[in-house]
Amino acid sequence: MGIKKIKIVVADDNPGIRQTFTDLLGDEGYQVITVGNGYQLLDYLRENSADIVILDLMMPEKDGLETISILRSIAPDTKIIVYTAFGRYESSLYAKEADKFLLKTESPERVLKSIKDLVE
Repeated sequence: MGIKKIKIVVADDNPGIRQTFTDLLGDEGYQVITVGNGYQLLDYLRENSADIVILDLMMPEKDGLETISILRSIAPDTKIIVYTAFGRYESSLYAKEADKFLLKTESPERVLKSIKDLVE
C-alpha cells in the first residue's frame, strides 16, 4: 500500500527560507522542490506536477504577482499558498487567486496546518 507523497514546490528568492521549508516539510514527509523565482517555477511546472506551490509574491525577475495567473493556467489543480511579508496584499486580487494567504511572520505550525487543510 503506497501513500502518494505530496509534492510541494517552494518559490522564494531567499535561500534561507527555501532551506527552512526543505527541512520543515521534509521532516513532515513531504517531497520538497525549491526554486528562486517565478521563471524557474513556471519552467518546473511545465514539465512536472506539484500538489502545492508556496509562492513568495516579491521576487526579483518574475515575481509571484506576475506568476500566479500563469500558474493557474498551466497547473489548474495545483493548490497555491501565497507566502509573503507584505500584509497589504491580503485583500488583493492576487490573494483571492490563492487557496491560502500566509504572512512570513506566521508560525511553522500555521504553515503546516494550512498545507494539511489543502491536502485533506
